[in-house]
Amino acid sequence: MRAVACLVLAAGESSRFKSATPKPLHQMAGRMLLDHVLDTLAELQPQRITVVVGVAREQVTKAVGNRAEIAVQEKPLGTGHAVDCARELYQGFDGDILVTCADIPLVRAATLQELLAEHRRQAAAGTMLTTKMPDPSGYGRVVRDASGLVREVVEHKDADAQTQQIAEINAGIFCFRAAELFEALEHLEADNVQGEYYLPDTLKYFRAKEMPVAACLAEDPDEVMGINDRVQLATAERICRDRIRQRLMQAGVTMIDPASTYVDTQVSIGADTVIRPGTQLLGNSSIGSGCLIGGHVLIENSTIGDGCLVRHCSSVTDSRVENEVEIGPFANIRNNSLIKSQAVIGQAEVNRTEIGEGSKSRHFSYLGDTVVGAGVNIGAGTVTCNWDGREHHHTVIEDGAFIGSDTILVAPVRIGRGAYTGAGSVIPSDVPAAALGVARARQRIIERWAERTGKAKD
Repeated sequence: MRAVACLVLAAGESSRFKSATPKPLHQMAGRMLLDHVLDTLAELQPQRITVVVGVAREQVTKAVGNRAEIAVQEKPLGTGHAVDCARELYQGFDGDILVTCADIPLVRAATLQELLAEHRRQAAAGTMLTTKMPDPSGYGRVVRDASGLVREVVEHKDADAQTQQIAEINAGIFCFRAAELFEALEHLEADNVQGEYYLPDTLKYFRAKEMPVAACLAEDPDEVMGINDRVQLATAERICRDRIRQRLMQAGVTMIDPASTYVDTQVSIGADTVIRPGTQLLGNSSIGSGCLIGGHVLIENSTIGDGCLVRHCSSVTDSRVENEVEIGPFANIRNNSLIKSQAVIGQAEVNRTEIGEGSKSRHFSYLGDTVVGAGVNIGAGTVTCNWDGREHHHTVIEDGAFIGSDTILVAPVRIGRGAYTGAGSVIPSDVPAAALGVARARQRIIERWAERTGKAKD
């Protein structure tokens, strides 16, 4: 079987985005457009992938990383010229080159596989991916001959009434035999208003030389939509998220209102998990099986174990939650925190903190830079004072400790195993194991105070 290489055109100016960010680096469902394209091409297991960069080449090259080699288009002289800029990299390559664009992120790997297969079945010099549009007005029509090969592509303005009835259009993705591609590129002419060299013109060269030109029809036109502005980006985002939600629901996830549930590309969710409306599951997140994720929850770059309950209006970011944990409502867990199995975190903020197995902090607490052991009870209103204005300090609460309500733990401080703190205490020093730490003034009663101060109520 002939070798396959992939070429991604990512050198355009993307002026219609009106953005300092290059178009290939704009986000769709939590990944850059370029990421989506490279991920899809990797499924083909090509011998090599090349990205042609031009405008903002440093940013795009950095985003590519080690996933592809780079070719540079110094001047924006059209798609044909962009491909030709990779010529030196393909010296001696005897195979097929699939050419796509960084702004066509929705095409599926299976569709590209079919394009390659049709290219080889027809022994074509070049093969175009096509689709049928409900309204093809403005697009070039693909005219086939009796054998199904491409006879010509007729621009809308040049099409007669019969040709305008054709719904099949060029989708902008191609497959070429390498030698024939670079031969055709040598004969391109920039005889157009823009003075550019267009890649589709290679097909005219092939036909003139009586080399076969084939076409492969993509059944879903959404796959080949290009993204040229933010309106089209929003449309592509909706399509991409619909695909993600459908895939997850078919795998056993319940979404009460799919349209209001936002799930990024890299998120995984186990079977029998229920997602309530308004929830966002973002980044590189994983949610186990049998969970209930409440409404208006945010989970980002985090792992949630099996059998967890995350109540409404809670957030978990850059953190890990083990199995059978209860969180929320209105909890905020962030910054590499770890919540171990069967712990309960209520209306609390947890920041750079580890909560031990079976420990509970149900009500209105802040735990920052803290290690909490197993079986600890943290009373309502507890605060760890971890920041002194210059540095963060750590608090340790050992197994089985009981922290009374409204305790202020002034870090650095350690509460020993099985120790207690009295409600309303400010604890600036360590409390030994099994001891009681109390730090509050004795209560005083001042008789007739309201009467003497004039604050008595009639």
